[in-house]
Amino acid sequence: MSAPTIRHRSVASAGTLTVARPQSARRALLSLPLEQTAARPSWVWLATSDALVALLVFLVASNLLPQLAPANEAMTTSLQFVLISWFALAAAMIAKRVYPKARRHIAPTPADDLVNLEAAIAIGGLLTLAIAAIFPALLHGALHPAVIGAAFGGCAFSLPLGRAAAIGLRGRTAATRPARVVVVGTGIIASDVAARLSRSRHVELIGFVDDDPVGGQPVLGDLSSLPVICRLGMIDRVVVAFSRSHPARTTDVLRSLVGTVAVDVVPRYFELTGWEASFQDLEGLAVISLDGGSPGPFGRFVKRLFDVVGAALLLVTVAPFLVASVVAIKVTSRGPVLFRQDRLGRNRRPFQILKLRTMRQAGPAECALGPRHFPRPLTELPEIEQRVTPVGRLLRRLGVDELPQLFNVLRGDMSLVGPRPFVPEECSVLPEWVGRRFEIRPGLTGLWQVCGQHDLRFDELCRLDCQYVVSWSFAADVRILARTPGRLLRGGGGTGGTGR
Repeated sequence: MSAPTIRHRSVASAGTLTVARPQSARRALLSLPLEQTAARPSWVWLATSDALVALLVFLVASNLLPQLAPANEAMTTSLQFVLISWFALAAAMIAKRVYPKARRHIAPTPADDLVNLEAAIAIGGLLTLAIAAIFPALLHGALHPAVIGAAFGGCAFSLPLGRAAAIGLRGRTAATRPARVVVVGTGIIASDVAARLSRSRHVELIGFVDDDPVGGQPVLGDLSSLPVICRLGMIDRVVVAFSRSHPARTTDVLRSLVGTVAVDVVPRYFELTGWEASFQDLEGLAVISLDGGSPGPFGRFVKRLFDVVGAALLLVTVAPFLVASVVAIKVTSRGPVLFRQDRLGRNRRPFQILKLRTMRQAGPAECALGPRHFPRPLTELPEIEQRVTPVGRLLRRLGVDELPQLFNVLRGDMSLVGPRPFVPEECSVLPEWVGRRFEIRPGLTGLWQVCGQHDLRFDELCRLDCQYVVSWSFAADVRILARTPGRLLRGGGGTGGTGR
């Protein structure tokens, strides 16, 4: 009998599955031949990329040794420099446990463990400086600090890019396949989990398993059939969302999978759990500790300093794109280049947000359209979408229309990372529990953008805003910023927003 295969089932197609009991699920799985072998662990690709990129950077930096050598001082050989730096970086990465964490990611992105990676690079540079200072005789010459700084500074920039290339290559190579995932549970949360999984090319959603499907949602089988489905379907991971099955029954079934299939559990109070939450021991009981919260005085200072420096550097970097966009808008359509709109910021203080205009000016008939309803959908109404210009559509697709908000950041109205800036009409209909989102400045990007942006429901966007505030950390800000370009390249700019 040929090996089974599980063909791709997206979230949309998952709804077409028939409700299966254990025996019918087994027959369905046996009837499908397995197409490809499982992908090698992502950490192998990351480790290989890090080793090769670091070696290349150190070899390039070693060419600086002769130029920086004093005329009367012998310098360490290039080979010594490369080996010392390479092993110092490897030791720092092992100490920071970068690669064991990489194995946990369901849908890996270059932003995963970025803070730990950069910390390991900094530690590796300091370790190399220490070796140069403590053991000069062993090195048979000086190891110039400028060369060490150039080498590890190059690694800080090049290693994340190398990881992005490695993850992309792993996702496209014919020798691997996406991770097959089954979701335990049905209902709103299970559907949200499935939608998130479907956005990653590294994940193949197979279907749902539940004893009592909510609303008659189609499933692959009941809970008792999960081990059979995992074995015959070559399932790589099981994500446990909320189910109406008794927790003891679910626990018994999951115990049988431990050691053979990776299991991820959505926390019961996931709305309060951020990326930086950690497990702690309470007399043998694992509890999730929520150590975040909106930034205190020192956190606000660090966040504001990061905003000012980051926005200034970004403005210098993107200035050519802004100038080209301004010219394109002015040449192709009549009207002002900038679109201004009232938004509510920190403590509900109003400010005017700046964007590049992406729509033509409304005619009399279009101005006579009825009032918009709030909370509004995050996608444009058809009659408003028709006003988007071809240039505007491209600017939205790439997220370039949002770049003038960097001036809002410098002015103190916004932050680089934060909740989504709402218009006053939207804020007037927000439920009371969403009020915490106004404790910090709204962001140019945020958790709402990297987790789906215009694909999100309005209530889910509000939940993500509050989750960001109650679990804030500087490391999370860095990770969100690192994930934003990838989201835009995948279509995160979208067509949502307000008329402009």
